[in-house]
Amino acid sequence: MESIIEVRNLTKVFKSRGRKITAVSDVSFDINKGEIFSMIGPNGAGKSTIFAMMTTLIKPTSGSIKVAGFDAENEDDRIRPVIGIVPQKLSLYPDLTARENLELMGNLYDVPKKVMEERIEYYLKLVNLETHANRFTGGFSGGMKQRLSVISAVIHDPQIIFWDEPTTGLDPQTRQAIWKLARKFNTEGKTLIFTTHYMDEADKLCDRVAVMNAGKLMALDTPENLKKTSNSASLEDVFIHLTGEEIRD
Repeated sequence: MESIIEVRNLTKVFKSRGRKITAVSDVSFDINKGEIFSMIGPNGAGKSTIFAMMTTLIKPTSGSIKVAGFDAENEDDRIRPVIGIVPQKLSLYPDLTARENLELMGNLYDVPKKVMEERIEYYLKLVNLETHANRFTGGFSGGMKQRLSVISAVIHDPQIIFWDEPTTGLDPQTRQAIWKLARKFNTEGKTLIFTTHYMDEADKLCDRVAVMNAGKLMALDTPENLKKTSNSASLEDVFIHLTGEEIRD
């Protein structure tokens, strides 16, 4: 399979009050083009730090990352147009309408006006927000904001979508809607990368799962293979077996 992200011997050390804290320690893996990939692990496992390095938000202490063939440390300006990021803390403007939020993101990425208008109509309909296009987003429900945040991240048609805890705090119906949207993007050829605390999400949605603990990569495989090799009935059991910790939402 063709790799779209290559992580090699990645290490990140932070300095805090005169101490050095190793958040990520010598981690290597590939993410295949067109797959749905997730990172799971307890709080402080290093998954959010890797997420931030892959999206060029912070630089590694050592090691390397290539995203779509570009070096994350030295070619971040080439990477940002090909990725979309759905943050855990939604970054919508409450005093703008849904349409205006999308237009703002499209303009930031220099999407041509005609193309942007077509995409806005398509995506608003895709997430059932077309009748709310001219409403201020400050009055939207949590689920509506989440759906709008997702399509804001893809208005420039990125190859890779990073989703940080995509369904945290959402009701079951909205979670299912987000899963459906993820699968839709994946069938269109996009690569999806998640961090999640929900084991059922990683199990049912993802092609492969990376288990992190204490800055190290403990295991990486399909959900089925992880369960087989750990002799576990569920991905939650795998998580406990590899990390020694219970799931905490």
